[in-house]
Amino acid sequence: MIFWIKIFLISLFIVFSLRLRFPIGLSLIISSVLIGIFYYPSIETILKLFVKSISSYPTLKTVLIIYSVLLLTNVVKNRGMENLADNLLEIFKDAKYAIIFSPMIVGLLPMLGGALFTASIVDEIGKRIDLKPEEKTFINFWFRHIWEYIWPLYPGLILVSTIMNVPIKNIMKHQFYLTFIAFFVGLIFVKRLKSFKIESKKNIKKTFFQIFDGFLPIIVIVMLIFFTNIKEELIIFSVSIFFLLLLKINFKKKISLLFKSFSIEIILLIVGVMIFKDFFSNSEAIKQNFLALQNNKALEYVFLIFSPLLVGFFTGINQAYVGILLPMVAPIILNNGNIDFQRLTLFYASGFVGVLLSPVHLCLSLTKEYFKADWFKVYKILLPSTIPILLIPLILEIIF
Repeated sequence: MIFWIKIFLISLFIVFSLRLRFPIGLSLIISSVLIGIFYYPSIETILKLFVKSISSYPTLKTVLIIYSVLLLTNVVKNRGMENLADNLLEIFKDAKYAIIFSPMIVGLLPMLGGALFTASIVDEIGKRIDLKPEEKTFINFWFRHIWEYIWPLYPGLILVSTIMNVPIKNIMKHQFYLTFIAFFVGLIFVKRLKSFKIESKKNIKKTFFQIFDGFLPIIVIVMLIFFTNIKEELIIFSVSIFFLLLLKINFKKKISLLFKSFSIEIILLIVGVMIFKDFFSNSEAIKQNFLALQNNKALEYVFLIFSPLLVGFFTGINQAYVGILLPMVAPIILNNGNIDFQRLTLFYASGFVGVLLSPVHLCLSLTKEYFKADWFKVYKILLPSTIPILLIPLILEIIF
């Protein structure tokens, strides 16, 4: 009982610190200190684990990957991303299908508040088919986020890979169906919209080439991750640097992009997550008490579904529920040392449903404000759309 009271106090501190807008990374580091005080025998043990965690290969690897992704985002933007969406409009005959591809394509890049980037394009096409503000909000927001279950550039997926010590490609193989579900849910919504034919004005071959060229850095990264044994962090960093050097901008601006891509807040988040993970996973008391939950199905599902959904809703970012909760629930997800991917998928999907519904999710709030949409009307579309994302992994977990 005392054990769970301590866990509750740590969780309470995290919730209140997030409520007070503490940086998540700092909140996790302080929480790690509390874990050390509660469950470790001495100050010396705590300090040693701190140093070991900060300087460990997984921590340094994750920092390098996240920095490289931010750099890649800036590189692609400087390659002329604005033209990509325009070229997509030339390919599709019907505006109601063309409208979904701008957020889908830009969604391949994990930009903070990136949904705002395509809002103007969605707005322009949406006017031609008389979309309401809430419908434009849903399309721009929903289709941007269909990739986050599988795309190897997203920080949440990178953190899952690091915390569970499993290659990203393995997670992608088991979670790919969530992207298909999200796509078809969005498509069902779009199909009922009225059609508006677009007349092609450009050479189709040239248009396809421009789209291919615009996303070449991402294509190269994905191909190398899937078809080589080169370490992910080296692939993403090398490709980002290579295409940075190819940019037709002066040397001073290239150096500026290197510094611009470095975020103290994000580095602090990664370090905080890794320290928190190590303090949780290295405590025998914590391991034994959480392993005991494997005999209680009801409590297991609270940790696998309700907890990540709640943290996702309150924070609006998937790094938060992954970083805060996955180290806690890892013993439930592991089965005799092997990862139960069905449970890992259920955990990830539950948290991400919370993120999708969160009013503090920057993409959702920015899009809603851009289109001057009504929150209640947005949720009337959004809430039922998230149900299959949560329900299907739960059914698969129960059956299999």
